[in-house]
Amino acid sequence: MPLVGKLLSIPLLLLLACLGCSCDNPKILPDQLNGFWTTDVPRYQDRFLEFDKVYVFIGVGRLQVPTLQMVDKVEAEPAGKETTYTIYSSDLQGNSYQMTLQFNPLNGGEIQLKSQRGIVWKRPTQKDASPEAISRRDAN
Repeated sequence: MPLVGKLLSIPLLLLLACLGCSCDNPKILPDQLNGFWTTDVPRYQDRFLEFDKVYVFIGVGRLQVPTLQMVDKVEAEPAGKETTYTIYSSDLQGNSYQMTLQFNPLNGGEIQLKSQRGIVWKRPTQKDASPEAISRRDAN
């Protein structure tokens, strides 16, 4: 599918997903996961995760279009202050995915993917998201 077609289909898919949502729906991500996540690990410098209720964006580089996955199901296993989430999702081509991550509410929230032990993803602070910080990062 051409890039323009993919970009135009995103709002339509989001609208359709929102129409079927309710507060008790197991297809909705919890508020504590919603948002934009990055890591300081150099290998993942230009990558990001973004969660927003019914979809997952995975950015794999500045020159590539992020992948969009619609949330099919979310399972949660609380363990003390931390919670392990398993997110089942599918992309526009119908491929199925499973992402397991551990959420810790410390420092405004931190997640670690099961497949990337030791790599901590955090929400960028206002300082990290400033135009100056972004241009310094992009210059490196």
